[in-house]
Amino acid sequence: MTCQHHIAVAPVEGGWSVVCDGGLEPVMFLSGARAEAQARALASRLSEAVGDVVVTVRDRSRTVVGSLRYCGGRIA
Repeated sequence: MTCQHHIAVAPVEGGWSVVCDGGLEPVMFLSGARAEAQARALASRLSEAVGDVVVTVRDRSRTVVGSLRYCGGRIA
C-alpha cells in the first residue's frame, strides 16, 4: 500500500525539523522530543482526512530510528 503523505523528523542546524510532503510548511524545534510529538499529532489529524500517513524519525547521525503509520487518526 502506498502512503499518501510522509512526515519526517530530522536534525538540522540549530534544532530539529518536521517536514510534511503534503505541502505544509516545515516547522523547527529546539528539542527532538518536541519535534517528534508534533509530528505524531500532525499525522494523527492528517490521517483522519487523507488516509495513511507515515512518520519517520531520524537521529543526529541521520539514521532512521523509528517509523509509524497512522490511518484514521490512530497508529496502524
